[in-house]
Amino acid sequence: MLISHSFKRGQGSVILRVKIFDSAVTTQAGKTGLTSASAGLIISTIVDNAATPVLYTVTAGNVEGITTLGTYAAPTASKCRFGEVDATNHKGIYELQIADARFSVAAAKSLLISISGPSGAAECDVTIPLTDLDPYSTGMAFFDRAIRSGVTGTIAASSTTTILNTSGVLPVGVDPDQFKGRVLTFDKETTTTALRGQSTVIEASTGVASPVLTVTPLSRAPAAGDTFSIA
Repeated sequence: MLISHSFKRGQGSVILRVKIFDSAVTTQAGKTGLTSASAGLIISTIVDNAATPVLYTVTAGNVEGITTLGTYAAPTASKCRFGEVDATNHKGIYELQIADARFSVAAAKSLLISISGPSGAAECDVTIPLTDLDPYSTGMAFFDRAIRSGVTGTIAASSTTTILNTSGVLPVGVDPDQFKGRVLTFDKETTTTALRGQSTVIEASTGVASPVLTVTPLSRAPAAGDTFSIA
């Protein structure tokens, strides 16, 4: 079984490429010539927390071709896309484009894809890990480190659109932009105008020694001493 690269749960427009071997030979040569209309083709998908798979079969007419390789095009409802990459230079490599919903199943930790059916094609299984963190985000390694140590902070100064001189949030000496797009939620308030539970999105983060987080406008400027967490 092949383990593919991982994706963040909820990732959209995923393009997968898998190898299907030729079952008629013992050299592990790739099977060429398969299409979205190949007789018997079955593409089955199941997440780890589901009991039954979602099937795409040629027999049922729910496997369609790929217009442009490498460019995701949402499949027609209840269908997936399948196409050969290069029968000369990448023998047996096929591209799959599956509906975004298959990568968005709540609490799923992995997606298993099994391809079978066409004459002369060996069965192919691919497991795709689904994670809470985006492995392709900028500064992912540093953000992961911050998550493990607790992403929290205390405000020293602020406005309604920036949070200044935070402590305990950004690892010192690294690119802070890994926090862009993350949700910041206030834990407590120190003034009469409550901020408890209010959330905002981090639009940018700059600075290392004295980090500055630029956020979507808040109802009021947080007060010094207010604490928050980042998800």
